[in-house]
Amino acid sequence: MNATIIHKTKVTNEVLDHLATTLPDIISDSLELPGGKVAILKPEQVSLEFSQASPRDTGSDIKIMLFAKRLILRSSNEKELAKEILDKVVLLTTKSGEEYSIDVRLYLMDIGAADHSLGN
Repeated sequence: MNATIIHKTKVTNEVLDHLATTLPDIISDSLELPGGKVAILKPEQVSLEFSQASPRDTGSDIKIMLFAKRLILRSSNEKELAKEILDKVVLLTTKSGEEYSIDVRLYLMDIGAADHSLGN
């Protein structure tokens, strides 16, 4: 599970530190499914990458892009799961007293689906 966080310079280090420590738990709670080992997502399995946005970037103050494995057991779709994560991140960032525009995008991907045939 990979997450990329792109932020503008006005986002404080306090908020970024808080995201770094809390975002894996938020993602884990939102994407974990009851069931077998394939459905378990532990916070330590979430890889975070932070980068600063270009000064010319006119988008959100904080952009979070999540890339996760698609599981058939998930009854929620990508938009519902992304909204759940967004709601938790908004609560997290508003505790700092600052207001930021936040964009969360979740991409559920099929992993390991390959077709191979031997030619004669």
